[in-house]
Amino acid sequence: MLTALTDQLYHTAIAGGIVMLPILLVGAFGFYYIYCGFWELMPVHKALHMSGIMAKVAPLLGLLGTVTGMVQTFKVITIYGNQNPVLMADGISEALITTQSGLVIAFPLLLLNHRLAEKYGKR
Repeated sequence: MLTALTDQLYHTAIAGGIVMLPILLVGAFGFYYIYCGFWELMPVHKALHMSGIMAKVAPLLGLLGTVTGMVQTFKVITIYGNQNPVLMADGISEALITTQSGLVIAFPLLLLNHRLAEKYGKR
């Protein structure tokens, strides 16, 4: 069960292309700053600021992945034509996976950032 989940996550990350690593790093650092803010391991204003930046950068990286995936798709169309949709699938899946990943990271970060700000009266 765990091995199947790990394999699925690995293949999803690989299919996301080169932009997937920055998206995952932004998510990891964003949730780290939220954690540090709730447990007061660093000044709350710093945790709010940094997690807010990470929440705003994640969808932009997802958009960058969308653009790189579509560029890859158009390169394939230019070389091979559009007769075989299987050849275009890699670029399209990269575009969709990175967009989804950027949004999946940004939504909880924004909500947790807002909750942290409410908890400490910073808004």
